[in-house]
Amino acid sequence: MTTPLLSIESLCVDYEQRRAGVFGSRTQTLRAVNGVSFELSEGETLGVVGETGCGKTSLGKAILQLLPLAAGRVVWRGMDLARADAKMLTGLRSELQIVFQDPLSSLNPRMPVGEIVAEPLRVHAAGMSARERQLAVSGMFERVGLRPEMTARYPNEFSSGQCQRISIARAMITRPKLLICDEPVSALDVSIQAQICNLLRELQRETGVAILFISHDLSVLRYMSHRVMVLYLGRLMEIAPRDVLFENPRHPYSRALIDAIPEPAPNANPLDRADPLPGEIPTALDPPSGCVFRTRCPIATPECAQTSPQTENVSESHHVACHHWRC
Repeated sequence: MTTPLLSIESLCVDYEQRRAGVFGSRTQTLRAVNGVSFELSEGETLGVVGETGCGKTSLGKAILQLLPLAAGRVVWRGMDLARADAKMLTGLRSELQIVFQDPLSSLNPRMPVGEIVAEPLRVHAAGMSARERQLAVSGMFERVGLRPEMTARYPNEFSSGQCQRISIARAMITRPKLLICDEPVSALDVSIQAQICNLLRELQRETGVAILFISHDLSVLRYMSHRVMVLYLGRLMEIAPRDVLFENPRHPYSRALIDAIPEPAPNANPLDRADPLPGEIPTALDPPSGCVFRTRCPIATPECAQTSPQTENVSESHHVACHHWRC
């Protein structure tokens, strides 16, 4: 059996929230990610979906050690990253890269884009000459669909789609083994979204990079992912191969998200369409007892309020956390 590149074991991420009260302020702990476990293999794309506030971005940053872990382990190629010192983590940065949601704000406005893309090489390939770096950057610009002569321009001279191509070039210039894409196309027009998604898929085929693709758009995830993981209030609800999840979701939350995907119906009145997921996501500062989804679940029972469901195996590759997944 192939050893996975990345193993996440019962990962938890906390934030300290200071709240004002009658007798002064007090600190509360918000658990943004709660006991999430999964594996990711070379050349695989795992999609991560959930509503705003479900812990998707916190999960991605914790994997890269940009946020401290409250509990659990991040095992990268057999190494527990929590045990790695600062020097070792710096060396691993060339293997672990991220593409952010807002392409323009993730680029330094005071640097030419050629220098932005070359910066990782100055850190992780210090033995390269200036000429070698220039050739590498020009080649990467061509690979992401930009002209090499654009390297002297500044970020504000580019469109959002072009800025995202530059961000991808910067992330891929060191040929990483893991690329975390945090809502990389949500700020782009639909036609540009398709171009960026196709670019990421082509780069994955060429390099074998593993991708953790975070999105709230299930249509995009269906196109990009080999497997999909559903999060709700920091907890894993379901994880399964893409086609299995979309054709036979076992968790009520997964079903509701899939039912909410817009369908082309030009003559339909959007006000006549029933909301498959009524209500709002609860606050993570005071989550519901038992199953955190029970306050919005159409099949919740008293058991759901009493005990939190454990993750069960529907099959070898399909796992769900629900008391009533067999219904």
